[in-house]
Amino acid sequence: MTFTVRAVLLFATALVVAGCGRSVDGSPETGAVAGPATTPSVTTAPKTTTTTPTSTTSPTTRTTTTTNTPAQANPQTFAGTAEGSYYFTTPSTKFHCAILTGGDVPTAGCHGPMPASAPKVPGSGASGTPVTPNAIEVTGGRPGEFASAGDPRYYPLDGSAAPALSYGTALQVNDLTCLVDETSGVSCRSDAGHGFTLSDSAFRVW
Repeated sequence: MTFTVRAVLLFATALVVAGCGRSVDGSPETGAVAGPATTPSVTTAPKTTTTTPTSTTSPTTRTTTTTNTPAQANPQTFAGTAEGSYYFTTPSTKFHCAILTGGDVPTAGCHGPMPASAPKVPGSGASGTPVTPNAIEVTGGRPGEFASAGDPRYYPLDGSAAPALSYGTALQVNDLTCLVDETSGVSCRSDAGHGFTLSDSAFRVW
């Protein structure tokens, strides 16, 4: 074989060997192959819900104070024979009372069973010896007080029976008012702020 033919054969062999280095199954040649692009992950912060506090306003409570105004009696129902005199009894008939406005000193007072705690007062006699009172009275100018009346001034002068003043009904003549309560007893007061409350077991003067 000549030198030229040998060189051609060597060159052809080299080509065959080089071709054997390629893949025969369609796979890519050995080497780095770029894959699909990777999308970076994005972290989304959770939504924050802001709640606006609801203002609650308490309803306004109105307090209503009820003042019981007593019924008013007709003074003429209790008028005596003497001018300016008005007589009544308590419904229990224990106390006999009057509002007397005909004299110089208008007075309201009562006769009846005095409580054991009532203070003794000067007697109506000349000696002035302290005695158990038989009356209680009030005028516009001085506080209520117990008294010993020689004459029963708070009974009708003609001896007639005075009508009863109903519980919770006020008898008002000028600046004097009397009222009977079933629990506390009979009360008389003046517009000047003096008065008394009396039952057969208790009393108060002011």
